[in-house]
Amino acid sequence: MASKSPMSLDNHFRMPSIFYFLLLNGGMVLLWLEVFRPDLIPFSSLGSVLGGFLSHLATEQRHVLIYILYFAVTAHVLEGTIAFLWCRELNMTSLATALWSVQSFIVGFPSLTLLHRHRKHRVLMGTISR
Repeated sequence: MASKSPMSLDNHFRMPSIFYFLLLNGGMVLLWLEVFRPDLIPFSSLGSVLGGFLSHLATEQRHVLIYILYFAVTAHVLEGTIAFLWCRELNMTSLATALWSVQSFIVGFPSLTLLHRHRKHRVLMGTISR
């Protein structure tokens, strides 16, 4: 097998644990529901502590939840953009770039951490420069 030249396309892609998809996306869905549809959340079924806390946030501190939601969406857009730029720097294929960008937008830091490790490895191997 021929060795990879620094200019060849990189097709590297990895997914973080399914745990992160469930935790982070579940949290984003819950946050969205808290802000826009709190009537769909069964607060009484969540126990007195958690249910009471979430009910209080949805009714008395809704503005805080809105700020948190805007911050989270902004952070995920930024993470997807950073993934796109790093993939371009790494000379990745269009498919790998799209996968990393969308995955980093959806999952955030766990995806970006994996891409950062790959980027760091490529810098250490001398196939890209900073």
